[in-house]
Amino acid sequence: MKWTRRNVCALMPALLAFSRLSAQESKALSSKVYTFDELPVRTGNPVIRNILSGSLHDGFQISLHESDLGPNSIPHEPHRHEHEEMVLVLEGTLEFTINGKPTRAGAGSVLFAGSNDLHGIRNPESTHAKYFVLALGPENK
Repeated sequence: MKWTRRNVCALMPALLAFSRLSAQESKALSSKVYTFDELPVRTGNPVIRNILSGSLHDGFQISLHESDLGPNSIPHEPHRHEHEEMVLVLEGTLEFTINGKPTRAGAGSVLFAGSNDLHGIRNPESTHAKYFVLALGPENK
């Protein structure tokens, strides 16, 4: 077969798809134990321990961190983004606001923010609150 520009252009979508697939496979998170004492820590309020961030075998992106939020404070202003988030309350109480409606949740509760829903977290108590945040899907560009 003689390779012409037309032949190469016709193959470009397949080549691009293959290159993306290869990149996703090479960047997939591997099986691992994430030891608490070895996790990187960002100090401030909240104190954040980044646990993992990357892609699964099919290219789906996930990110997980633990936050320790001080008494009577917020980690940031309410916001929205493309990816979904799940929050698992470990200790304390959080007030989770979704599209302007606040709800309090204690230890063991799971909070969920759908794509592009305006959401925010607040610690309404006089003690620290600890929680995991699991982001599911692509980060905003």
